[in-house]
Amino acid sequence: MGAVRFLQEMIQIDSSNPPGNENRVSLMLAERCKAAGIPFQITEVEPGRSNFEIRLKGEGTGKIIFCGHMDTVLPGEQPWSYPPFSGKIINDKIYGRGASDMKSGLAAMYLAIESLFKEGKLLPKEIVFLATAGEEVDSCGARKYLEGQTMQDVEALIIGEPTNEKVVVGHKGALWIEIVTIGKTAHGSMPEMGINAVESMNKIMEMLKSFKKKWKITAEPLGQSSLAVTQIHGGIQTNVIPDRCSLSVDIRSVPPQSHQRLLAEINTGLEELFSYENSPDFSVNLLLDRPAILTKPTEKLIRLALDLNDQSSLYGVSYYTDAAVLNPNSEVPTLIYGPGDEKLAHQPNEYVEIQAYLRSIDFYRELAVKLSEEGRAASFHR
Repeated sequence: MGAVRFLQEMIQIDSSNPPGNENRVSLMLAERCKAAGIPFQITEVEPGRSNFEIRLKGEGTGKIIFCGHMDTVLPGEQPWSYPPFSGKIINDKIYGRGASDMKSGLAAMYLAIESLFKEGKLLPKEIVFLATAGEEVDSCGARKYLEGQTMQDVEALIIGEPTNEKVVVGHKGALWIEIVTIGKTAHGSMPEMGINAVESMNKIMEMLKSFKKKWKITAEPLGQSSLAVTQIHGGIQTNVIPDRCSLSVDIRSVPPQSHQRLLAEINTGLEELFSYENSPDFSVNLLLDRPAILTKPTEKLIRLALDLNDQSSLYGVSYYTDAAVLNPNSEVPTLIYGPGDEKLAHQPNEYVEIQAYLRSIDFYRELAVKLSEEGRAASFHR
């Protein structure tokens, strides 16, 4: 099966999350490995969901991980020009859900590792291909991987997310919270008898607006931090004073911002807001906490990536990746690089350019070889 057909068949597998069904992709990869004689491991995460792993042993110590996720977001309700699970080819582009985010990167990584195995090339470092479940929702696959593995001997982590073939050295942090106000119901004609949880949320939104300005910083190449109110729910019916209201907040952070400090400031602000008599109760619920990831441009992983692509510019992305779980303290040099276009992610008519996909296979393969061999040379010179 050629590289293009391989990606088409992967896109034709519906692994949209929820529910995921990533094991269907694992089984496809397993069949490919069996045909090539490549040892592999499938690890169940949940029923119907799994991680897939290949390990090419090295001559020495240390390992290099190539990581991508098998799930995609749902196709959505907007109409597509081509069926989202068709893998249809139009004008040298492959269309389908996951074509950019990130089955093209995943397939390219796999084919790069497969080519190394078929050549019988024994590198100094162990090369790991890790395909995870659940990145689009809760990174359940990455968390499962860490239950039985350590990252201490990992010398480089490559994430195949869509970057339009740009060398990306990090991503913003993501902090999602839910703020809930609890009041007291009363008849709509006697509002003074109740505590209006919805009206109380106005004060919180004003507080968040001030925090948005106060917290806004820029850290290149990741860009600017942000805060957005994304959901609000409350009320029972028109003639009842509402006793509950919830508000969702999406915060994207950049170093040196601390999620712990941002949460503490929100809690302190809420306590000050609702310190008066007969004020509503409130709670702050943590929905997601993913730290920012940033690798120094002087790391050999980044230098080699720039050399291989004949680039000089470094970039950051706003979305988070499994690196936030696998490498939360940015201790492992991490490269985010893929053939897909991040602007097409989660969009209808998502596609990847075939030539970008094919170039990425060569890029990942050469990166694995040069990164491993340079590590051996550095060890020798020490």
